[in-house]
Amino acid sequence: MISCGSDDADPSGGGNSNLNLGPVGSSANDLLSSTNYRFLQVEIQYAEGFAPPQESINYLQNFMNSRLNKPAGITLSVSQTSAPGQASYTLEELRNIEDESRTTFTEDGKLAIYFYFADGNYDENENVLGIAHRNTSMVLFQKRIEELSGGVGQVSTELLTSSVLVHELGHILGLVNNGSEMQTPHQDEANGAHCDNEECLMYFSVESASGISDLLGMSSPPSLDANCLSDLAANGGK
Repeated sequence: MISCGSDDADPSGGGNSNLNLGPVGSSANDLLSSTNYRFLQVEIQYAEGFAPPQESINYLQNFMNSRLNKPAGITLSVSQTSAPGQASYTLEELRNIEDESRTTFTEDGKLAIYFYFADGNYDENENVLGIAHRNTSMVLFQKRIEELSGGVGQVSTELLTSSVLVHELGHILGLVNNGSEMQTPHQDEANGAHCDNEECLMYFSVESASGISDLLGMSSPPSLDANCLSDLAANGGK
């Protein structure tokens, strides 16, 4: 497993736009299609010392270009933001960081999503490497990712980060059966919004540190399988 989790609890927040406070998967069609939004802005913020590898940013950009119908373009911004410097963070604390730091929101024909790269672990489970927790909000626990990668006999930090990035994005795109309707049954119901194909990017084992060994020998993250691709295409994606 690699790392992801999704939290569909009712979101709340202070300075965040109401259009960015929905549950995971509720903006899947807006993200995938060009019907309501032809332009997407991706804001990536990180705690000091935990910037994402440039190779992972490039992979994310290419992944989005290949799957999202955004004829006016997809742009990314990357910046450092202040962080409390805690060893671990609750979901509420992570949402507070976003509400205080996020600067780009969905408005005036522009769709916006947000990634935060944290300097601590997830309070609920230190082996969770990423979560999708609102309709446009995701967190990567980059400190933990770096602890588990980049060394002798370990997967590269770039590969692990890229895998977590696109897995979390998959959740806000409505996978699996959580905003993008299944064209063929393939949900692993025992493990929530995940695919039942163990070779797929959205398999549940791509969500925790215990499955990192599955990436050994791979040169790029797992791909979406045919069923997941079909779901995205049916919901307005490429």
